[in-house]
Amino acid sequence: ETSTPINVRKADGKWASFPYGKTYSYISKFIITKDNTKWFIIDRGGGLYLFNENETIDDTRDDLFKKIDVKDEYGNIISNDLFSIAEDKKGKIWIGTIDGIVVYQSPQEAFTNSENFYATKIIIDINGKAEYLMKDKKVTSITIDGANQKWIGTAKSGIFLLSEDGTEQILNFNTENAPLPSNEIKDISIDKESGEVFIATGRGLVSYRGTAIEGKEAYNDVYVFPNPVKPEYDGEITITGLMNDTQVKITDIAGNIVTEMISEGGQAIWNGKTIDGQRVKTGVYLVFLSNTYTEETQITKILFIN
Repeated sequence: ETSTPINVRKADGKWASFPYGKTYSYISKFIITKDNTKWFIIDRGGGLYLFNENETIDDTRDDLFKKIDVKDEYGNIISNDLFSIAEDKKGKIWIGTIDGIVVYQSPQEAFTNSENFYATKIIIDINGKAEYLMKDKKVTSITIDGANQKWIGTAKSGIFLLSEDGTEQILNFNTENAPLPSNEIKDISIDKESGEVFIATGRGLVSYRGTAIEGKEAYNDVYVFPNPVKPEYDGEITITGLMNDTQVKITDIAGNIVTEMISEGGQAIWNGKTIDGQRVKTGVYLVFLSNTYTEETQITKILFIN
């Protein structure tokens, strides 16, 4: 309820205030996107407010700004009761509403395509029936992991891990199947280096060891653990220090394919078994890494002792 809810501390330590938001005094969560646009949630059913200062903080004459109702392609308001917002790794904007999730597939058009700028709902299949993603759920938090998967927090139903496009549910944690203190999720944050997911609930904090971490820019620090893999170890083997979407092929020393996979962000997990489910025999195994976008390659080794 302040008269200047949007402020910035500049590089020289001085503060500046923006005129945007004076009319919308209940501004809450916000993000800054890759193109430097600020997306603000306006509480109490206010929808969204966007602005971009065009890298001139002290000169508002070239600023772009816009108040947005969250509408569908037909111009109907989906919902202006918004509670969470995130930009994924492909630049799409995911917004949690009082009734599920909406996505802006082309957010860069916010200022250039005003007449036809709309959000979409994701349709999923539930037991052969088409349904909107997170329908009837208040979505309080959205966080993107290193594999561009979506961690979704809700007000009453715990936490969900969704595939990159949101159409597949990978995990669902609640008080009945996990040590969550509460099904009321306040916020979610992910350690980019370890993949650990921190979950703030209405009754305290808990963490989960996720498998997706941020990808590297090159294969300069690839390592495998545990290595060597000893007879008594029957857990997962982690190949880390990878670039995003690394193609991982594991072969025996003669070059025969043992298994292959795509990394989750900067990390790949292997169960130590062949494609047909058999534990590999004692020996040295080669791990071939490649990234199709940059043509980067790397090779590392794993020693198995059975």
